[in-house]
Amino acid sequence: MDQHSNILAFLETLYTPLVSDVMDKLGINNQVLDHSIQSMIFDPHLKIAGYAFPCQVIPTQEYVEIDTLLEMVDAIPNDSIVLVASKHDIDAALWGGLMSTRAKANGAKAAVVNGGVRDIEQIAEIGFPVFGSYRCVKDIRKRGYMSDYNCKITIGNVVVKPQDIIFSDINGIVVIPSDRFDEIFSLLKTTLENEQQTMSALTKGRTAREVFETYKTF
Repeated sequence: MDQHSNILAFLETLYTPLVSDVMDKLGINNQVLDHSIQSMIFDPHLKIAGYAFPCQVIPTQEYVEIDTLLEMVDAIPNDSIVLVASKHDIDAALWGGLMSTRAKANGAKAAVVNGGVRDIEQIAEIGFPVFGSYRCVKDIRKRGYMSDYNCKITIGNVVVKPQDIIFSDINGIVVIPSDRFDEIFSLLKTTLENEQQTMSALTKGRTAREVFETYKTF
């Protein structure tokens, strides 16, 4: 297993609140996507980590063919999480079943959009994790078009760059900036150890105050 796979595998043993807390301690703020973006298919054990492959959608009322979207889907790399951001809500699906099928064939881990998702049944059948703001029947044509991909985007107030690490679970989605990987992962390991010791001590009947004073975690 290479270093990149090790990083993703380690993250998938954690949970997003722990990662968010660590980034807060380091002063790395605005890294959690809006809570309105949730898994389209409920799974309490869902844990997905991958490298960001961000894409930009522009609202329009003109008919724009999906050529760039098709190019994007074919360019999705292995171990990626595709993020599709629209600058404004377009009341249409930014992601669907055929996109999920091609993304999974390319080795993608998941897709995240700040808008609509359709073809939920097909997505469930192939087992491809998709996160979105709502379910939506409508096609993107005459409502928006994909203008660029593998580019820096903003989702809400969170900036996402290519190769940032995305970690998602049933709690939500965190964006780990690529230029802060080393210090984040170093503190994550220490924090995880303290969390595990805290959990063990609480299970054995020690008080919350006593445990917090010992491990500084709660």
